[in-house]
Amino acid sequence: KKQSPLLVVSFSRHALGQTGDGHFSPVGAYHEASDQVLILDVARFKYAPYWVGVEDLYRALQEEDSVTHKPRGWFLLYPPKNHACQHQTQEDRRPVEVVPHVGDKDICPVSSIKIDFCKANPKSLHHQ
Repeated sequence: KKQSPLLVVSFSRHALGQTGDGHFSPVGAYHEASDQVLILDVARFKYAPYWVGVEDLYRALQEEDSVTHKPRGWFLLYPPKNHACQHQTQEDRRPVEVVPHVGDKDICPVSSIKIDFCKANPKSLHHQ
C-alpha cells in the first residue's frame, strides 16, 4: 500500500493571532465545506490541534522570515521508499467536535481532549 505524503507548513504564528512567530506544523485534514485545514501543532504544550481558514493560513505563509527575509511556505514529506509501518496503535480518531476553531474562547481544551480520549479508549489508561 502506497502511503501519501504529509503536508508541512511553515507559517507565522503572529499572522494567525498567536504568540511567537515562525513555526512548522503538519496539516492533518481539509474541510471543504468551511474551506479550513486542521493544523496538528507540534508544540502540543502550547496549542492543541486547531482549524484555520485556508486564506488565513496562506497569508501566514506569505509573512517574511526574519532570518532568510523570504516568505515562508510548505513542503511534502514522503515515507522512505522501502518503509513498511511496523507499529500498531490502539488510538482511535478523535471526533472533530473536540478540535477548536481559531478564535474560540477556549483555544486549547487539552483537558477535554484527554477526557474524551480516555473515555473512548479505556485500554489507554493501563500500560500493556
